[in-house]
Amino acid sequence: MICISDILKTEHVNLTLTALDSLSAVQEVLFPLRGDIRVTDWDALREAVIDRDAPAIASNGCGIIIAHGRTNAVNALTMSAARLIEGIQTPHIPEKVRLVFVAGIPTAFNNEYLRVVGTIARLCTKPTLLEKLLLADHSLDFLDILAREETKL
Repeated sequence: MICISDILKTEHVNLTLTALDSLSAVQEVLFPLRGDIRVTDWDALREAVIDRDAPAIASNGCGIIIAHGRTNAVNALTMSAARLIEGIQTPHIPEKVRLVFVAGIPTAFNNEYLRVVGTIARLCTKPTLLEKLLLADHSLDFLDILAREETKL
C-alpha cells in the first residue's frame, strides 16, 4: 500500500503560495514536479491535470482543491501540495481555498490513486487536522501531520 509520505516530498510542499485564482494555484503547485524523476513528460502531466479542472470542495470552513490527472507522463504516483496564505475564492464554494494538492497518476494504477486522493479528502474533513495543516511552520511539519494522521485511518 502506497502512503502519502511515499509520494509527497518536502521539496514539493509550498506553505506560502500566493496565487490569485484556482488555475494559477494548481499550476504553481504542479510546477515543483517539473524536475521530479517520476515525471517523464512534464507538458503531458500539466495538460492531464489542468484538463480535469478539479473543483474546490469545502471542509470545515476551508476550501480544498485536489487536482489530479491519469497519464503516461509519470512512471510512479507523484504529488505536490501548497497552502495559500490569503486563500482564493472560487465559484464552486463560498469558503476560500486554502489548501491545494496535485497528483500525477500513472494510467496503469487502477485503485491505489483513488485511495490516496480519498485519504487526503477524508483527512481534510477533520477540523483539528485541518487546523494543524493551516498552521504548520515547515513543509516537513505539514508532511508529518499528514503521515501521522494517515496511519490512524
